[in-house]
Amino acid sequence: MAEKKNKEVDLSLLSYAELEKEASMTLERLNQDDLPLDEASKVYEYGKKISLEMEKRLSELEQSVSDSINRG
Repeated sequence: MAEKKNKEVDLSLLSYAELEKEASMTLERLNQDDLPLDEASKVYEYGKKISLEMEKRLSELEQSVSDSINRG
């Protein structure tokens, strides 16, 4: 996979599986020994955005399942 350097994508357009891949690539970048601190900070913040988007989707799914059970 091509490394995304300083390039964030619109996370709302990605599938959950794509978010997982993006999170994995972000973690790989953070684990690079030669990553400068200022860049690491940016990568970390991007990783937090990915995590929040994933949590949001899981919460929405949980609510949808709960609503379906309550209606059924």
